[in-house]
Amino acid sequence: MRATENRPQTRGFGVFEVDERAAELRKRGVRIKLQEQPFRILCLLLDHSGQVVTRGELRQNLWPAHTFVDFDRSLNKAMTKLRSALGDSAESPRYVETIPRHGYRFLAPVYDHHEGPEVAAFSGSPSVRGQPRIASGEDEKPSRFHRFLTTLNLHTRSGRRRSAVLAAALVFVILAAFTYTRIQASSSHTGLANGSNLRQSVAVLGFRNLSGDAHEGWLSTAFSDWLMTELTAGEQVRTIPAESVARMKAELSLTDVDTLSTDSLMRIRKNLGTDFVVVGSYAMLGAKSDGQIRLDVRLQNTRNGETTGAFSETGTETHMLDLVSRAGEHLRTKLGVRAVTREEAAEVAIALPSKSETAKLYSEGLVRLRAFDALKASELLQSAIAVEPAYALSHAALAKAWAQLGYDENARAEAKKAFDLSSNLSRAERLLVEGRYRETSRDWDKAAEIYRALFEFFPDNLDYGLALANAEYRANKWKDTLATVAALRELPVPLRDDPRIDLAEQDAARSLGDTKRSEAALVRAAERAQAAGASLLLAKARLDQAWLFENLGRFSEVEAAVREAKQLYIAANDRSGVAEATTLGAIALKNQGNYLGAKKSYEEVLALYRQIGNRNGLAAENDNIGDILVYLGDLDGARRGYEAALAIYHEVGDQNGEALAKNGLGDVFLAMGKHREAIELFESSFEICGRIGNRGRQAVATAGKARVHRLQGELTQALAEETEARTIFEEIGDKTEVAHVDLNLAELFLDEGKSGESALSARRAADMFAKTKGTSDEAAASLLLAKTLLLSGHIADARKILDQVVAVATETHNRELELSATLTAARVRAASGNSSEAREAVRRLDRVIADATTTGLQAITLEARLAKGEIEMGIADPSKGRTDLDALQKEAAKRGFQLFAQKASAALQMAMNRSSHGVGN
Repeated sequence: MRATENRPQTRGFGVFEVDERAAELRKRGVRIKLQEQPFRILCLLLDHSGQVVTRGELRQNLWPAHTFVDFDRSLNKAMTKLRSALGDSAESPRYVETIPRHGYRFLAPVYDHHEGPEVAAFSGSPSVRGQPRIASGEDEKPSRFHRFLTTLNLHTRSGRRRSAVLAAALVFVILAAFTYTRIQASSSHTGLANGSNLRQSVAVLGFRNLSGDAHEGWLSTAFSDWLMTELTAGEQVRTIPAESVARMKAELSLTDVDTLSTDSLMRIRKNLGTDFVVVGSYAMLGAKSDGQIRLDVRLQNTRNGETTGAFSETGTETHMLDLVSRAGEHLRTKLGVRAVTREEAAEVAIALPSKSETAKLYSEGLVRLRAFDALKASELLQSAIAVEPAYALSHAALAKAWAQLGYDENARAEAKKAFDLSSNLSRAERLLVEGRYRETSRDWDKAAEIYRALFEFFPDNLDYGLALANAEYRANKWKDTLATVAALRELPVPLRDDPRIDLAEQDAARSLGDTKRSEAALVRAAERAQAAGASLLLAKARLDQAWLFENLGRFSEVEAAVREAKQLYIAANDRSGVAEATTLGAIALKNQGNYLGAKKSYEEVLALYRQIGNRNGLAAENDNIGDILVYLGDLDGARRGYEAALAIYHEVGDQNGEALAKNGLGDVFLAMGKHREAIELFESSFEICGRIGNRGRQAVATAGKARVHRLQGELTQALAEETEARTIFEEIGDKTEVAHVDLNLAELFLDEGKSGESALSARRAADMFAKTKGTSDEAAASLLLAKTLLLSGHIADARKILDQVVAVATETHNRELELSATLTAARVRAASGNSSEAREAVRRLDRVIADATTTGLQAITLEARLAKGEIEMGIADPSKGRTDLDALQKEAAKRGFQLFAQKASAALQMAMNRSSHGVGN
């Protein structure tokens, strides 16, 4: 077989280019890796496009005589690599067709591909890119353009004159084009705002399954997604994302139907803002083995409720792509949109699965994903990938499922695979895949750059603008977010009234500390969501309102907002939403001191996340339960909760979560008196946070180290660390954590005998907790105030405050607060100077020591023993007091509680000084 003579060096088909001179296969200019033998096979097939190339001819051209090789195996392997590079398959060929027991045939049209104007001008070939190849003879006359170039000879007067005229004309054309572009740019924004430049929008709602076979239900999603791909080819229409369609159907309780009433169309328009909807049905015709499918399609106008077009298409199961392609052509005609070009048609074909089994599993996975069942979706999508590993969108969908289940590392890996395989997608889809990959990689600046490019190119696409706003928000560029929100407000109705714009505004406004703007945006979001029937967006608005109310200390409004959000999520069967709402309600209960109620709610959420399979959610709830059990005095239970959280966070690759759980475990070990383990956990959390850039959580770890150093008697080090933590919290605007550090500082100042500074710091904390209605935290601040009053001799005032603190501790079941308050109350009782009161104080301290020992609160145990020894030394039993303090000093020093060892030593020294002073007198 003889290769075609004088073939061009670079040829194209579909979205591919073959450069034989460089031995490269490129897709849209991007080099595709292909080994030598598959590349030579491709070139041979291109030489004889549309003709059968026999296996014998391939052997003769690629494996010379006397070459000893397993030909069949080598050829099959090379063909597999070629098809993989082209995204093709033997089952449903787009490019290379197998002729059983004979050879292969290249199916797609082949075109000359010129590399630049120089080649076009001087190659002697008049063909234009995208036009069929025309063989040129050796005696072909020079082109008109070539002859024109010869008249521009600068060595002749006429040539110079023609060149000057041409240059002036070029300058004029460039200036005219620039002026026109500027005018168009200035008017495009206005045109978009009044709707004159707005593309028609279409929502494909799904197709009713008339076959009666539930196993064919996947075709509704497949037909919908494929038709969307057909309609978006050429970017002449704007399609509503399938996720938004799924949300709307859940909110409006819509199922797949053949046609929609005018009322339903109006409701859909309010919810989605779409101009048209596509509905219909499908049925299997005849015996299933025949594989005949009839697809009935109806295009309806949401503005007037009229049917714009209705038609049917019939095809076979093995050629469903042709069926969808014909349906897409009909829809484009009805919409007044031009037909797809050959290149766009090839692009559409490549963007769809090449195997029917992949299409089925992928579509079923999408159905589950859009129905809030990420666990089942992940199983189906993994099966789809096993069938066709090179299909990018299966990896992209699996990345979403992993993200919803909390497997961040898995999500990032799948998003990377989708990105690596995305070169066969349309430019918009390719950028979306990359944008999502950057999101999973937490590269928010790059994600924002990608979404900005999409939004600038498609300024009428609300979803691109919202994606940009979210990326900017995540990148902490909140002012940029508000600028994007302002641009979205310039979109025409109904796009500019989408409640998601208000939700984006409130995120940025809240982060900037503008609570008034944040609250106003949430009110608008709720009103617009309610008007549009967008119940899930309304639930989101209500949850965000609950967060805001909680931060503002308006707890009476939190409960109502959470309750409404939870009911809306239950109605939509969104279990993740239910879990989120319940968690927020539990946090509100915790802040109010209702620890038992919070524990019950957290356990409900834990069960929900087990059902859903959300590993990240399970970790978060175990961590939350750990927090509650610390308050309730169950240190062993808290340790189990934090360790379970840490194991899951490590499993799913959530470093931020690992740092959170390590801080919690550090607190438990600190309470248990295990200082070495506590400091290691805090330091590990500090290192992780420094690596990932979480300053707030790093400051929590710093404050944790400070508490360890305080108990170890290193007060200077502890003071420096608390001060550092407070500075960070102030810089990031976390007022609640600032108040917590103020409590720690108040305790440090008290250790140093600085009652005035201690009182000032404790009062600052108490004022903040009073504003946020942090019941237990406010009581803890009051307890420190009582200690400063006791130190300065204001016994009555201290007793009054302590009565209130004990009442709060008893009501909330805050075990540590209760024991600390009882301990301080015993000191106040003994401070009266009455011996009977002192003995009663000692008895109460014995109960505190016993309870604290049982609970495992080692610092409280030692502090109670210190108080008991000091009281005994004072008036109750000096001899026993000296014995107890001496034993405490030795034990505390041995166990690393230098703070109490130093205080016991100081008390003994003071007693000795008093004794020697008495003897001297």
